[in-house]
Amino acid sequence: MDDDPIVQGILTAISRKRLKPGAKLGEDTLARAFGTSRIRVRQALAHLSSRKVVRQFPNRGAFIDRPTWEEAREIFLARRVIEAATVSAAIDRLDEDGIAALQDHMAQEAAHDRNDRWASLSLTAEFHVLVARLAGNAVLLDIARELMLRTSLAIATFEAPGAPDCSPDAHPDIGALILARNKPAALDAMAHHLDDIERRLKPDGERPDPDDLSVIFREIGVAPVARPGA
Repeated sequence: MDDDPIVQGILTAISRKRLKPGAKLGEDTLARAFGTSRIRVRQALAHLSSRKVVRQFPNRGAFIDRPTWEEAREIFLARRVIEAATVSAAIDRLDEDGIAALQDHMAQEAAHDRNDRWASLSLTAEFHVLVARLAGNAVLLDIARELMLRTSLAIATFEAPGAPDCSPDAHPDIGALILARNKPAALDAMAHHLDDIERRLKPDGERPDPDDLSVIFREIGVAPVARPGA
């Protein structure tokens, strides 16, 4: 079900901070945006609810989860544990293919226009997922992906508008230390990076109103779901 285009579209919108915590996911609106049926939308929302990305309420509908301040803190505590494990394992398993993949991603980040905020957020999240992939542990990779998604919700909920994104500055250093197989320094750099991200969150951070769903999915390039036999 993770490969379902509706699920992927919603996850992409969340990862790019376009779908805000608390946004209502109306079945009719989603069905129109994806060119599909309400039944298929309902199945996708049920799956996202099982992943704690969406919350469903009887007689109210489905909403993007809005983490509490305590949950946001717990997300970063979990990331410190998981990303220490992924960095360590990635260095231990680093081979020529891993080196090429990491260098390619670092080059993409270096060349990217930082003014393109939406794409920047997606690209910097992919750095952490790539490190987890290089660790060679499918369970760690799944957890890392889940934590990146939940981090997006925490940031969207508690980060003040205009807060600077430190990731494009931190990732080159972390990547270089992984490539150099300097495990102690890489672990320390990742820990400082996560500290910097968490410091941008404030318990009284502004929570902007959700945007229009049709506009969100159109702007991130969602195409209508292909109908069977079409």
